[in-house]
Order: sequence, then structure tokens, then C-alpha cells
Amino acid sequence: MFSRLLYTALFLYYSAFVHAQHPQLIFSRLTVQNGLSHNKVNCILQDKRGFVWLGTEDGLNRFDGKYFSLFRNTPGNTATISKNIITSLLEDEQGIIWIASADAGLTRYDHRLPAAQQFKQYRHNPKDSSSIPINIINAITADKEGYLWLATGGNRVLRFNKQTEKFEAPVKEGTRNALSLVIDNSDTLWVGRQGGGMLKVNIHNLKYNMDHRYSDLYADLPHASVSSLYKDKRGNIWFGSWDKVLYRFNKEQQREEAFASPADDILSFAEDTAGHIWMGGKNNGLFIYDPEKNSFSNLRYDPALEGTIADDRINCIYIGKDGMVWLGTNRGVSIFNPSQQPFSQQFLDKNGKDLQIYDLQTINGNLWAGTSDGLYIRTKGNTAFSHIPLQYKGRPLVVSKIFRDDDGTLYLGTNFTLFICNPETLTLSLLPNTEKDEVIYNIIDSRIISIIKDTIAGHPVLITVPYGHFIAYYDFITQRWTSREDTTIDIIKKFNLADHLIRKLYKTSKGNIWMATGKMGLGKWNIKNALPWLTYYSGAINNNIYDVVEAPTGKLWISTYGGGLNQFDPVTDSFTHITTSSNLLEGLQLDGWQNVWMVSNGNLHKYDPYIASYSTYQLPDLEKSGGVSGSVFKDADGQMYVAGNNYIVAFRPEKIKEERKYPKVFFTDFQVFNASFSERLKEKEIRLPHNENYFTFTFSAPEFMQRNTTYAYMLEGFDKDWIEAGDRNYASYSNLDGGYYILKVKASSSKGNWGNEFTAIRIRIIPPFWKAWWFFLLCAAVIATATYAVYRYRINELLDRQAIRNKIAQDLHDNVGSTLSSIGVYSEVAQIYLQQQKHNDLRSTLEKIRDACGEMISELSDTVWTINPRNDHMSTILQRMDSFARPLLKAQGVNFHLNFDIDITELNLEMTKRKNFYLIFKEAVSNAYKYAQCRNLWVEVKEGPHMLQLIVKDDGKGFDAKTVKSANTLSGNGLQNMQRRAKEMRGECVINSVPGEGTTLTLRFPIP
Repeated sequence: MFSRLLYTALFLYYSAFVHAQHPQLIFSRLTVQNGLSHNKVNCILQDKRGFVWLGTEDGLNRFDGKYFSLFRNTPGNTATISKNIITSLLEDEQGIIWIASADAGLTRYDHRLPAAQQFKQYRHNPKDSSSIPINIINAITADKEGYLWLATGGNRVLRFNKQTEKFEAPVKEGTRNALSLVIDNSDTLWVGRQGGGMLKVNIHNLKYNMDHRYSDLYADLPHASVSSLYKDKRGNIWFGSWDKVLYRFNKEQQREEAFASPADDILSFAEDTAGHIWMGGKNNGLFIYDPEKNSFSNLRYDPALEGTIADDRINCIYIGKDGMVWLGTNRGVSIFNPSQQPFSQQFLDKNGKDLQIYDLQTINGNLWAGTSDGLYIRTKGNTAFSHIPLQYKGRPLVVSKIFRDDDGTLYLGTNFTLFICNPETLTLSLLPNTEKDEVIYNIIDSRIISIIKDTIAGHPVLITVPYGHFIAYYDFITQRWTSREDTTIDIIKKFNLADHLIRKLYKTSKGNIWMATGKMGLGKWNIKNALPWLTYYSGAINNNIYDVVEAPTGKLWISTYGGGLNQFDPVTDSFTHITTSSNLLEGLQLDGWQNVWMVSNGNLHKYDPYIASYSTYQLPDLEKSGGVSGSVFKDADGQMYVAGNNYIVAFRPEKIKEERKYPKVFFTDFQVFNASFSERLKEKEIRLPHNENYFTFTFSAPEFMQRNTTYAYMLEGFDKDWIEAGDRNYASYSNLDGGYYILKVKASSSKGNWGNEFTAIRIRIIPPFWKAWWFFLLCAAVIATATYAVYRYRINELLDRQAIRNKIAQDLHDNVGSTLSSIGVYSEVAQIYLQQQKHNDLRSTLEKIRDACGEMISELSDTVWTINPRNDHMSTILQRMDSFARPLLKAQGVNFHLNFDIDITELNLEMTKRKNFYLIFKEAVSNAYKYAQCRNLWVEVKEGPHMLQLIVKDDGKGFDAKTVKSANTLSGNGLQNMQRRAKEMRGECVINSVPGEGTTLTLRFPIP
């Protein structure tokens, strides 16, 4: 440690480093009005994805350059941050963010986990000895071995093992309050303590050392309380102290140094790419140390200027990946954007006069500004403007246009008239006979805004535009003015002046004159009979033309107030609208690379025609007067100027670099029916059932330089083209058909220039089973099978019908044919008996012929009845059975009994079964009628399980089935026929008969 004498010497040495004037730094601000949760910002971090995290007194904020996402503690919910006073932030090598709080311990945040598991709290629990021993954490850092080190307010310094989630306290002596932490290049942890000086801990063996002199709280020692620690790129350790002295441990010289200035408690440090050390003071604002010059500069809060730092207390400083500097203060965040440095703001009047700037021109190397209060001139080599108030006959003049003729004559257009100005003496004079023109002399409520030199009717003239009064020109030959009041020439009619609101006359490189009007669009100055004749072109999106400038190609760039940027081709007389441009454009100018620079909405805009890129730049505006307006000016050296209220902004176009046009897009959330499933964003393919196909993806592209990021997205497989969403950072879809999709999102900070980079995620909507491929295949198979089954059914039906026809034909052939043959034979026998006069034999033969004819007629009747489909119903069959049996048996005195289940009347029998069923019944009744000699015949029809049963029973004489092989009639029916018919029905026919006890026939066959 150094003695007090040495420190005094160092103070005297470093006191020579006086404060230097730092180049102008313009800061923008973020406050609660922009969406920040609280204005007091304690810590700032930019994560690996590019998001900036802001730890405040009331929650944690994630910022992407446009939108804030807020994370707050919910009491009783452990899936949130532990508490809302955030003191320190750290992102480890795995991308996990560790959040330290002032009163609730430590919180881990992993955005890749499910929403309910993203936050994990480590809070002190008196009942759990393994919990964090104290909840007050002032600072957090990480070593190379992956341990976290915590500076606590009451338990010294803690080491946290992320794998075991165990806390340990390697130091158990000395002051208990640790304020700051840093690890040097030799793996030593420096701990800045409150009232105990510096503590140093070896992160490997946990050995430590401290200066025990600091145990005496009243000892006169330097940096007894170290509020902040920082290691620069050279390995030097900087630290701020409560004694308002800045200290540095010089690594190369291995000694401690003290600085007499700045005299403030430094709360935070950061180092930029140039090696400058940025320091945040507790009371005196921002200090910047330049190691090359060994000098400090100091920037303070100025309540009269909006572009200064937000507050003189700077709690934290963070320099992002893009070089932007973020200052956390008690009044929000101040942001220094290096991309704004090419723009230099200069005020014309030091007293802050309300001053409108109309024109800027370089005259003899000096910058002249025509303003609402005369001239302001900045002479070459000076940085300040001198005010030259102008008057004419006691009337203050507004200088609205400065024009230098080819012959060197300098003209000033004012709100009174046109003056000749001597650039050396700044005296004013009038052109001869100016007083005689009622328009140009003592202009009524207007001013001259445009001047060109040309010829009219062969005379050289100076043409001016007193806004609202058409034009007025001065003829150098006749030395007189001509305006709308000259009834002899009548320029309104003869020149076809259709619009009195003329903003500009512009002469091209070929000498053509174009006119920008407020109502009639673009006017072309043609020569007709030695006089000009105006032709108007109104094909632009808006006819309110503000400015015109010629491109080297001969085409004209047109700015419109309401229709954006347009290009006019004089060859084809056609307009091309630049759709990405801002609508409310004012002045425009071309740089050396033919980029179009424009003023709109208070900002500067640029359009690059070669890559169709449109950019917007936020310019310095310390007084927040509403930004720039009017024209864009360019001097002979190519430097450009735009003007605001009482100030100009100068810039060189070639120094304005656009480093990052296509910020990388990250998916930040995935919701299904408004329920978050952010953890699924890490899946290679998100699969959703068909009834959960209403989803929303939220995305973000962190970008802080321009802060005008726009998005475009496309769902490949659904959208036919990219959808430009502007600054909307989400995409929603619903009712998608099953299938594969890819959501692509890209971002740009330059309107109209999207590039080829995008972020994509695969989505699969699982279709309902009735839309799945296998279901269609199954349906196709079922339909094919059914079609084939119908086909086979029809073929089988046709075959069955053909078989029935063949059977009927065969039966008719067998029965009718054999019967007719028998009749023929009997007829010949009868003829023989007739010749032989054997009357008894003849009578018997004729009876046989009669019986055979009757059987044949009955057979034909049964066949016709069987094939009639109207007789399929069982009730019809039963009716025919009764009609056949009852009359027949009654004639012989046999009682006929027909019984059936009422349910069987609803049955339908197909033709073959109906025929065989009826013929078996008929054969059984006929046999009983002919041979049984019975007194009663019982017929019963009943339904069994999938069976129909016919029982025919008589009380006749019966027979011995073994001795009777057949009982054929002339028609061929018999017992064998009944067995054959039963077999055709896939049934069985059983005959039981005992001589003297009657006969029973039982027929069983299946039914559907």
C-alpha cells in the first residue's frame, strides 16, 4: 500500500491532466414514456442474441431497439424473477442470464425452457441451510471455471457452483459488505468492500489476503470503500471510491495510481474500441479518459438541452457490440450512437433565437445562411456564425433565396423584393425600375423562393418565384419587370401558368426548365412563338411537388408532399414511384454516388437507386425543436446541410456508413390459442394436431443504430409471397390444412432492401384421420373392394338367375317333357285299345292321360307362380299353401290344419328356396292325399334360430321306409325329389313313418 505522502505526490502529478473539451456527443433517451418500467436503471447487459437487458428499480426490461418486454416478480409465483430491484446482470457461456437483486437473492433465466421453468429463484430460506445465506447482492461476476461470484450486503463474497447449486463463503473475516467485483488476468478476484478496502481471493485455491489496517474504520487510508471495479484491455484495474478519488492499478508497473481528477465517486466503467475509458460519476456526470492525451473530458446534464446525458448520476455504463454506449441513470437511459457522429449540429444564434433557415450557399468560401432575420455568415476557418441583419427603408428583411449569376452578381430574394448584394460590403441595391412593378416590389405576404437566369423572347431575363404570385421576371434589355399585373403581355394566359403555388424553377444540364407546383404537378417550360409555354405532367402519386433535381441519366427525381419520391423520365413522360419512400417529402439532393438525400418528418432520408435501399437517419437535435425541414443544400466540396430551427446539420455523405442492414431475427415466443409454448422454438419441427392450428409466432431483430427495423415473413406452403409487416413483430395463422410448412422471417433496417438472410422454423400440421393419406388409401381400398363385391354380387346374381332359368328349363324339360312323352305313349295305346274294342283298358288309359295332363298343368302353374317376385313374401306362400291343400283334402274328407308363427309372415324367401319349399310341401300333401288314407293332416311352419322349419304330419296308415324306395308319380315327383330340393336349400328333409301310425315329414333350411 502507498503512504499518504506518495498519494499526495500522485495527486499533484495527475492534477496536470486538466479537462479537455470532448467532441460533441449527442445522446438519445429511453424513459418510462418509451416503455421502460422505471427510470432508475442500475445495470445493463447485451446478451449473445443481441437483446439489451435493463435492470431497474422496478423490474427487468428486454429491449430490441423498438419494443420493451417487461419481467416482474409476481408474489407467490416462483416462476418469475425473485424481486424487482435489479442490481447486476451476467450472461454465462451457456447463454443463461443471472439476475442479482437488492432484496431477494439470485435468479436464473433461460429463455429456451418452458415458460413456467424459465426463471428459477435462489432466495434465502432460514429453514434451509443450503440456500443462499443472504438476499442482498450488489454485484456478480464469473470466473473461467464456471463459478459465479457474488458481492453481498452482509455476507462478504460468495461462490456459487452452478452444477451443484451450492453456495460457499471462502472468506469468513473482515467487513461483511462487498460492493464490487472484478477478476484480473492472474485469476485473482478483487473485491471492493465497504469500509474494509480491497480483498483479493485466488479463485483456484480460495486463499485470500486483505490489508488489516482497514479494520480501523477511522484510519486515514485511501479507498476504504470501493464502489466500483473494472479491468481494461491492458489488464489495468480501475476502481472508484467513496473518497471521490479515481484509482488505477497499473499492471505493467505493478503499482497503484491515483487521479486528482475527476473528483467524484465513480460508480461504473466501460472501455470503447478506441481505448477510451468511460466513467460514470455519482454526482458529476460522465467522464471520458483519453489514454493517448492523458486527459479527461466531462459531460454533464443540461436541463435546457435534450441531447445531453439524462442525469449527472450514472449508475452503470455498457458498450454494446455495435459500439453504442448505454448509460443507466436515475432518469432513464442515455444512448450514444456512433453512427450519428458524421452529423454535426451547429446553432446559428447563440441566444437561441427562433430562427427559420431558408437557404444556404457558399459565397467566396464562406457559408451564407438566408434566414427569417437577415443573413448569418460563417467565414472560412471560423466555427461560429455572424449575424448580418438586413433592412430596407427601415423594414427588417427575410432572406429566403441566395442566387449568384454567372457574371458574379449576387442576388438576395427577400420578403420585400429582389436585391443586388455586394458580398464585400453587404450593401443592397435594386434593379432599375423595380419599384414600378406591383408584384415584385413590396411583395404581399410572401417571399422569393426560387431564382434562375434564362431568355424570354430572345432577351436575357432573371426569373423569380414570389410564392403565391405565379412568376415575375426581369428583362435585362428593357430593364423592366413583368408579372401577373402586366396586362399587355398577360403571362398567365400566354405562358399557360395554371398554378400560382410554384415552389421551384429548376434548370437542367441541357438548359431545360422544369417547374415544381403545389397543385398541377410537374411543369415543363417549352418555347412557343419565342415565349414560354407550360406543359403539366400529373402522373406522380401526388401533384404537390416540393423539389426537383436532375440525375446524370437525364431523369428527374421528384419529391412530393404526400406522394413520396418519384422518378420522371422526360423521354417517355412517365413517372416511377418509389414505394418504400416516406410520403411527406420536402427538399432533396444528390450526392457524388447519385444517392438521393431527402428531408421528411424532421429526419434525413436516403434512397440508393442501385440497390433500391431506403434509409432513415435520426439527426442531432439538442433542443428538440421538431427536427429539420425544407431543402437539402450541397456546397462545392460535396458537403451537405439540412436546417432546423436556428441550427444546421452538416454531414459528408461518404462518411455515413450503414454497417448492418439485415439484423438477425430471433423467435421469442410461440403461442397456441394465446398459451405460450416458447420451449418448442428449439425443436427442429413443431408438430401440431389439426385442432390446435391457431398459433402465433413472435420474433425480434435487435437493432439499435437506426432503430427503424421492419419485418417481412412468409409461411411457405401457404403464403404465395413475402408479407411486409412493417414494425409488427408477430405472425398469426389459423385453420391451416394438414401438411408441412416453413415460417420464414427476415428483417431490415433499410426499407425496401431485404437481402437474402432469413430465420426459419418448420411446422407440421397433423391432419385429422379423415384427411390422412392412409385414410384416403383405406377409403380407396374399401371403395374398390365394395365395387368389386357389387360387381361379383351382380355376376353371382346373374349366374344364379341363369342357374334358376336352367333349372326351370330342366324341370320343364324333365317333367313336362316326360309327361307329354307319356301322354303320347298312352295315346297310341288308347288307339290300339280302341281298335281292339277293349273298352275297359281304353277307359283306364284315358284316365291316365287325364291325370298326366292335370299334373302338367299344375306343374306349369307352380313354376309360373314361383318365378313371380311378388310372391317372395311368406304371407303369400302361406296363402297359396292353404289354397292348394284345403280344397284338395276336403274333397276326400281329410281335415286340414295349418299353423304358423305370426312373425314369419314378415319373411321374404328368394325364388329358389320359395319354389323348393312350396314343392316339398305340395309333394308331402299330395302323397298324404293319395296314399295315407288319413283323416287329419297337420302342417306347421315355425322359425328357429336362423332356420325355418316345415312339419307335415298325418294320421294315416304309414309305410315302411325301408321297403319303399320311391313313390313316383307320372310327373316325376317323389321322395327323392324332396331330398334333392332340401339339399338345394342347404337344408334337410327327414321322413318318419310307422305302419299304422301315420307319417311325419320335417323340413329344415337356413334363412338370413
